[in-house]
Order: sequence, then C-alpha cells, then structure tokens
Amino acid sequence: MPRDPFKGCDDFRRARSSTDFTRRQLIVRGAAAGLGYYAAKAIAPARMLEAALAQAPDAPVLVSVFLPGGCDLLSTVIPLEQGGRLADLRRSLGGAPPQVAVANESRIALHPSLADGAGGGVKGLFEAGKIGLLPGIDYANPDLSHFHSRHFWETGLVTQQSAPGWLGRWLDRHGSPDNPLQGLSMGELSPVLRSGGAPVAALDSPADAQLQFAGTWDVGADLAAQAWSRLANEAPGGRPGPDAAKRATALVRTVSDQLTPYIHADGDPAPDPLAPPVAYPQGDFSQQLSRLAALIALPLGVRVATVEAPGNFDTHDNQPKELGDGLSEGSQGLAAFQADLEARGIADRVLTFVWSEFGRRPESNDSQGTDHGAGGVAWVQGTRARAGIVSDYPDLTRLDANDNLAVTVDFRRVYCSLLEGWLGTDATEVIPQAASFGRLELTR
Repeated sequence: MPRDPFKGCDDFRRARSSTDFTRRQLIVRGAAAGLGYYAAKAIAPARMLEAALAQAPDAPVLVSVFLPGGCDLLSTVIPLEQGGRLADLRRSLGGAPPQVAVANESRIALHPSLADGAGGGVKGLFEAGKIGLLPGIDYANPDLSHFHSRHFWETGLVTQQSAPGWLGRWLDRHGSPDNPLQGLSMGELSPVLRSGGAPVAALDSPADAQLQFAGTWDVGADLAAQAWSRLANEAPGGRPGPDAAKRATALVRTVSDQLTPYIHADGDPAPDPLAPPVAYPQGDFSQQLSRLAALIALPLGVRVATVEAPGNFDTHDNQPKELGDGLSEGSQGLAAFQADLEARGIADRVLTFVWSEFGRRPESNDSQGTDHGAGGVAWVQGTRARAGIVSDYPDLTRLDANDNLAVTVDFRRVYCSLLEGWLGTDATEVIPQAASFGRLELTR
C-alpha cells in the first residue's frame, strides 16, 4: 500500500497556521499594512523613544530563529564515529548522508548545504569559532506532535495549556512598558514573544507600520488619519470597548511615527537608511534578517527578536532535496546576517539561537524520508557564542524504547543558560523549576 507522506502531519499544518491569544492581549491589524502588536495597556507616543534611549547602548540582544517541521539531526550534523551504523539506518536515503568535513572538529561533518553562503555559510561560521552546536536537544518523554512540541518550545513549559511565550515572560519582567520594539517579530507575530503585559511588535519592514485605510484616498485618507490620531490621543473614559480602541490606535500611531524616518520606497533615488553593508541573497528570510540587523543597530531598544526560516523541515519524503534546500537557504541568510552584524560593529552584543521543534527517527522510511523523532538539533551563533559541540551527541546504539535518539540536553536547560549567561537575569523568573535543569556554558 503506498505510504501517505503526510501521515501524522495534520498538526504540522495546524501548527503553522494557528495563533492563540488571550483577551488581555490586543492584536492590531488592518490600519497598518503588515504591523501587529499585543500589549496590555496604552503607551503615550512621546514615551516610546525615551524608553528606547534609556536602554544601555550595549545591552545584549537575543535573536530566535525557528526551523519549522523538525530538522533532522543525523543528516544535518553527521556523527563520523557512528558512520557505519548511520549508513545501515539510512539505507532508503542512500546510506550515509552527504557531508562536508569541518576543519576544526574530527567527530562530525556537516550537510553540504550548510557550506552555502558568505564565508562558507554556517560551516564557515563553525570553523571560525562562532557556532556552538547542541545535538540531541529535546525534552524527556517527547511528544512527537508538531503542534504540542512547538508550543512547548515557544512557552518553555511542557504543558498543553495556553501560556505566554518564554521571551514574552522575560519582557514582562525586564522589558519596558512603553516600547513595543523591544520584542520584535520579523513577519508574523511569534508566540515566543507573546507576553502578559509588555508590548511587542511584528513587521517585515518599516513601511509595514504606515497607516493605511482601505477605500480611502486624498482628502478622505487625510481625514481618516486625522480621526485616527484624535482617537489615539484621547484619554481613557472607563468604557472597555472604546478604551481598547484608544489603546490600539495609540500603539499603531507610536510605532508608525518611530519607524517613518527609515522607510525607503522602491525607485526612491535617495539612499536606503536601512541598506545593509554586506550583500544578502534573495528571499523573504534574508530580507527579514537584513531589516532586523539594521533595526538592532538603531536606538530603538530591540532586546529580543524572532524570525522563522523558510523551507519544510518535516521531511517525511524526498528528504535529500527538501532538507538540502531548507538548509541552503537558511545557511545563506544566517551567514549574511552574521557578516552584517559584524560590519555594523554590533556583533558582540547579538546572539542568535537556531532551533526546531524536534528531530527525526534514526531509521529512514520507505519514502526517502524520516518520520518524527526525538533528539533534534539547535545551535547558538555569534562572535560570543561558545564554539564547538556543546552537548553530547546521541549514541545510535542506545536508542530509547521507541527506537528514537536519546535526549542528551533539555531545551529548558538551554533557555536557563541563555537567560542567565546572555541576558543576565535569573532563569527562575521565567522557567519553572529552573534549578533542576542545570546550566550550559553557551557564551564567552
């Protein structure tokens, strides 16, 4: 019987399209072309820039990059010392995965697509001592559902109950009540930044923050903008509905005003104020990373940011091509992003964390693919990232009861280490039972 390549993956489609917000959180869309927020209270427009400038200019920034679908550890970071066993398990994929050696580590090789990009891509960054690999990352008794696992990673809580994101909770503790750009999603608003009260924002470029009113133009558009501004400046009147509208308009107006100086229209002969100092490849992912690097370099108070990588890492079938394409585009964008940060002189205060919701089974299936498994792959990237292989690589001869890779590092241990070692705050404020997870040295 032919195998359904999407068997068990309805929740992958569901996870990619689902957005869940509580009533306390406010999402604003429509008046601004591609701009979204959630926040619990209004912000006076004049206070946003003050809040951004009050932040220390060398404050660390954490960037979260998500590889959607469950990236396969064994074909991404190949264990050379276990090559024979891996070839036996991956016979339907042609045996041992394609690989390129790295100059400074004899225990592993990397997928050839990770050599794509400026300076040799992710491979070049690893060889330059700017990447710390985390093979075997997951959580105990892993749930192999995309929807559940992604929710666990996004919240830092192994529970199916609705909850704020782990970086959203950090902003609730250490962020500003007046600056939505402190937590910035490039593209759709990420659940990682979902907060209980701190304002955050989502956009692709500064142009997304401009006020637009469907069906209006010329005088009508001007009158609509004037009415919007009046509503944004009105004081709360004690009525939940109108007050919510006032809070929404104040947020949109504030960020719109703040980002207006950095808009550059197609065909405008003036220099783009956010133009990168290095070349980026084509594509939405690279464009989002380029804009993010520029916004971090400005006095906007960005502290945490999220980007979702392109590609389908849910490689139940045709894995050689699908994984190669996804890793290639990701490697090119991440390498350009790192080069951009370094050219702008801000690389020492930006750390990038790349992750996926789980790994894949050691044994390949009969559709030239691999099914949902445990023990995935993640890495930290940056000039201050600890270099090398930071966690133990799973042993292919010691699989778990379900014939999956054994988990060698809990993702919450990594979160605790990032909160304390990079952001410099107490992990117990964000991760329940943080003391039980231990810590890793992820930065230098």
